[in-house]
Amino acid sequence: MDTERFTMGDYIDASIELAYNNLHRMPELLEPLLACCTKQLRRICIVASGSSYNAAQIALPFMQACLPNYELRVIPPFSFVHYELSWRNTARDDELILVLSQSGLSTNALEALDALAQAGLPTLCITANPQADVMRHAKTVIDYGAGEELVGYVTKGVCLLSVYLMSFAAVLAHQDERLADIYQALEVADVLRLSSYDFVDAHLLELTNMQVAYVMGAGPTWGVALEGALKIGETVHVPSPSFELEEFIHGPNLQLIPSYHCLFFDPGDTSSKRVTQIWQASSEVTKYAYLLTPHRELAGHTQVLVAPLSFDARCASLVYLPFVQVLSYRVSEARGGTLQHPLLRKFKKVAAAKTEHFINFDMDD
Repeated sequence: MDTERFTMGDYIDASIELAYNNLHRMPELLEPLLACCTKQLRRICIVASGSSYNAAQIALPFMQACLPNYELRVIPPFSFVHYELSWRNTARDDELILVLSQSGLSTNALEALDALAQAGLPTLCITANPQADVMRHAKTVIDYGAGEELVGYVTKGVCLLSVYLMSFAAVLAHQDERLADIYQALEVADVLRLSSYDFVDAHLLELTNMQVAYVMGAGPTWGVALEGALKIGETVHVPSPSFELEEFIHGPNLQLIPSYHCLFFDPGDTSSKRVTQIWQASSEVTKYAYLLTPHRELAGHTQVLVAPLSFDARCASLVYLPFVQVLSYRVSEARGGTLQHPLLRKFKKVAAAKTEHFINFDMDD
């Protein structure tokens, strides 16, 4: 397809089918990663930033369910290099450190790999672009099967990376039967993707007037809250902080005014009652409070989008992921695109997030 016509929406629409394809060939995709796992393995440290960090957070609840006796952590590369690795520079036989970089060009991920090498620790990177700069910084480079994404605001890469990490946990735990939960979540996500277009288009007038967006998640939906906040900030260019549900009402909610937008993601577990309650409370201040939930009794509310099928709550972020992608795509498109302020060119010259080999296919800077 002509790259000038290949949009964020095209990748959103292709993500689920690609995820199914990857699940079918997951043994091949996981083989090099499983080869790095020792019998003593009991700790997995994921080093990632941006959408890669969020993909790991989307996968984390499911991974924890598969590996209850493992210590699983997700940490940004900068913090890892300056505030963890500097405190300990010895290898742990029971630990696997995974650096994630979808593009293979993120400067902080490359810095983390260099720091690991300097400390004499294994350097392993999971990427969608194994031929990128990362190949010169990591001894082991693993392609998780996303392929090239010719827009700057990654969508299919997030979905496929989450599925890869979730599948890794299930297979590592010898619980291949849990892969069925991932299939089911993807099925629900695909139906929700279609209804997300209808929902966003029905609310497009109010959404295009967005000035501030608060994004709230609880437990299994913390990952999608993070990714939603990031995507809205990247594409719509408005302040979009994310909050753990209960933390939202311990200070941040005091800023609420009728023009603010709020997104709430209900995992469909024991937190559902409180999620619904805080959404209802927010609706007393702003009519732009939206709820995504699996509870069908709320389906008649105009500000509610209901997941049409049942799913494992630990996969909730994967289910809701298409919604935040569709919202970001449709709203930014309706507002005239993702063009950044011209002064950001100077910002990037002073402090770059990508190497000089990064290509901005969106041409929005």
